[in-house]
Amino acid sequence: MKLINYVKLMRPKHFVKNALIFVPIMYSFNLTNADMLLNVVICFIGLCLAASGIYAVNDIADYEKDKTHPQKKARPIASGEIKKSAAALFALFLFAAGFLLMYLFGGELALIFSVSYVFLNFAYSFALKHFAIIDCFCIAAGFVLRVYIGGAVIGEFVAVSEWLFLTITAVSLFLAFGKRRGELLMVASDSRKVIGEYNMDFLNGAVFACAGVSIVFYALWALTSVSAMIYTVPLVIFVILKYLLNVHNGISHGDPVTVIFDDKVLLLAIAVFGIISILFLYGGIS
Repeated sequence: MKLINYVKLMRPKHFVKNALIFVPIMYSFNLTNADMLLNVVICFIGLCLAASGIYAVNDIADYEKDKTHPQKKARPIASGEIKKSAAALFALFLFAAGFLLMYLFGGELALIFSVSYVFLNFAYSFALKHFAIIDCFCIAAGFVLRVYIGGAVIGEFVAVSEWLFLTITAVSLFLAFGKRRGELLMVASDSRKVIGEYNMDFLNGAVFACAGVSIVFYALWALTSVSAMIYTVPLVIFVILKYLLNVHNGISHGDPVTVIFDDKVLLLAIAVFGIISILFLYGGIS
């Protein structure tokens, strides 16, 4: 089989979600610590490998459904490019390599969080995704765990303050409900029963509510951080509103990664936010 099919099975475009592992080192003012940064980078790779193992297992489990799905039928396993047995062996390799890197460069606690992340995803994929609202909270928990893995790697949880924790949770729920909204629009091609349990009025309300509290929580976090960070709040408002506009225009059926990367303006705004944040946090601007 072609190597490119195994790369596709790993879904590398979704690796960007794992960048949350860098949040603690950035907000603990340790981004310039070369040793810590190297450990986080290697653990980021380990987390990406473990996450890819989850994708492989999911594709094996959803093989029959994916074959009839308009988009998912092109995935390597559903299309027959990779046999299920080969995919299973590849998944085991990904888990082993990911956990080994996490243990060697992140320590026991980072490994425990990583294993918890994998088990959460299995619980979601095989059971919890069938329960409305619980499914979205599972997705949010996965984002939060990514952050705590980063905290475990550098031994610094102070950076993940109460307001930052609430911000990440609210933004994660915002993304999750936005994704469900997009999926509801294409419910005819999505056989999952849980999608039918949602309705557009509820999802619109949930998306706007989570968007609003995300901005409030971030603003409250900014007030407790470096004083200049309060000036990033308008940019955060712009990013969330631009994302909302894309979701409500039916772009990419609400998939967060696709929504962001298909919109150059949104992608640029996020990049500018990251650069400005680093300048405010490390440039002595107050």
